[in-house]
Amino acid sequence: MNVYCPSTALPLLLYLFTLMGLARAQQQDPMTLNGGSLLAMAGKDCVAVAVDKRFGSGPQMVNIAPRLAWTPNPQLMVAFVGLEGDVQSLSQDLQTQVRSKLNRALGFSTSTEEDKRRRYISPKALASITSHMLYRNRGRYYVEPLVAGLSSSSASSVCKPFLCAMDMIGAKSTSQSFVCSGAASKSLYGTAEALWKPDMDKDQLLRACGEAFQSALERDCLSGYGSLVYLITKDGITEYDLAHRND
Repeated sequence: MNVYCPSTALPLLLYLFTLMGLARAQQQDPMTLNGGSLLAMAGKDCVAVAVDKRFGSGPQMVNIAPRLAWTPNPQLMVAFVGLEGDVQSLSQDLQTQVRSKLNRALGFSTSTEEDKRRRYISPKALASITSHMLYRNRGRYYVEPLVAGLSSSSASSVCKPFLCAMDMIGAKSTSQSFVCSGAASKSLYGTAEALWKPDMDKDQLLRACGEAFQSALERDCLSGYGSLVYLITKDGITEYDLAHRND
C-alpha cells in the first residue's frame, strides 16, 4: 500500500519533531541538570577527593564555583553533587543531625582535646547517617553524596581509607580503590580504573586522582571548568587547585 504525503506536510512534520526535541530537553534528569562530578581515590594512609567547579542549568553556563563539600573533622569529608537546592538542604540537615548526636555524646563536660578527637564521628557512621536520611526522605533529595576519609581504631594508630558513594535513595557503594558520582561518572570509572594502583603514597595519589579527573571531565560537557583536589592524611586536609579546559 502506497502512502501519499503531500509536500506541505513535510514542514509540519519537521516542526513537530522540533517541538518534541525541546520537550525532551526540558524534561532533563534533575540529577544532571546542574552538572558536576566527584571522584575519591584511596592510597596508603591517605585519600584524595576531587570536585569540579562548573555550575550550569543544562547546557547553559551559570557560575564557576567548587562543589559543596563539608568536613566534620580533619580526617573526614562528604561531598555532594546533584540538584543545587537539594544539595544545600541535605548538607544543612546532615550537619544539624551530626552535631546533635555529637552534643549528646559529649554532654556539657569539658573534655580534653584528645578525648574530643576520639569522639569525632567516624566515616562509617557518617555514611550510615547520610544513607538513612536519604532513604527516609526518598524522592525528596536529588543528591548523590560521597563520603571519604580515614578511619582508625583505638587499638591501632594505622589510618585506613574509607570510600563510600550513594545514590539518591541512600544505597551505599563502598570500595577500597575509588568511587565516583555525577554527570561524568561513566567516564570517571574508566579513567580511574586505568590510573589507580594499590598502596600509592600521597604524591602518587594526588597525581593519579588529578589526571583521572581531568581526563574524564574533558569528555563531559556538564562538568569541568577547573577542579579542587582535597588530600586527606593523618595530619589534616590539604587543598589543591587544578586548571581545566574551559570549552
